[in-house]
Formats: sequence, C-alpha cells, structure tokens
Amino acid sequence: MHLVESAQDFCHENEIEEAVILQARLAPDMHPFIWQIQMVSEFAPRCCARLAELEVVNYPNVETSFDELKDRINMALAYVETIDDKKLDSGLERIQEVPFGPDKTIPFRGPIYLHHFFLPNFYFHISTAYNILRNNGVKLGKMDFMGNIPE
Repeated sequence: MHLVESAQDFCHENEIEEAVILQARLAPDMHPFIWQIQMVSEFAPRCCARLAELEVVNYPNVETSFDELKDRINMALAYVETIDDKKLDSGLERIQEVPFGPDKTIPFRGPIYLHHFFLPNFYFHISTAYNILRNNGVKLGKMDFMGNIPE
C-alpha cells in the first residue's frame, strides 16, 4: 500500500498524470507499475487459497487509478485475513498443483511452493514496482520497501 500511496503523492505534488507512473516500466518488454501491483495483490490471496484448500480467487486486472489499486490491495488483505492459520499450515504438508499455462500444471511440495515459487514471485513484483518508482524519481529508501519493522 505504501508504494502506491507514495506514487500517488508524487504525482499530485509534481502535477503528473497518474497514468504516467501507472504505466511506467523499467524496460520496454516489462510490465508497467500497475501490473506489478496487480500481481502482488493477486499472488498473496492465491497462495493462501491454495495452501488452505480453498477455491483460488480470481481478481481481474481492471484498475486504472491509484485509488482503485488501493481498493484492490485492501480487498486482497481482507481475504487473506479470513483464512484460518491452521488451514494455511496444513497446506505445507500437501502437494500444491500450480497451473503453468492452459495445458500444464506443476506439482510443488508445500514448503517448496511457498519458498521457491510464491515468495520469489511476490518479491520480484514488489521489487520491480519499487524500482519503477525509484527510476521515475519517487523518493523512496530501503525502509519504504521493508515496511513496518517493530522497534
């Protein structure tokens, strides 16, 4: 949420149209900022649903503004908070079948799914979003990426 709010504030303070940052990318063949945030807010509920043996949630990518991205993040967080911790933990004991394209599924043991598939993907997209903002002049530092760390 912090990255989206920082980007929104940056646009407002510098009189930049939201679409400029929302569609910013690091390279021509990479997805833009908005897509990176959509992926982060999709992966977390999908991971939790798989681990808890719930129907995998589908969040269509329809957002076009920072406010809509913030709503999407809040929706994803609210969903994740509804899932029982014991159900999540039990998913680490099972094989997770993850679709890869329309005709392929890859099985992962629970811990491998979490640590070698989900978390790297999650951090790749949040890091890319962070780097897009830094590349466009948004004043962020390491602690903006790290989040709230209790003292």
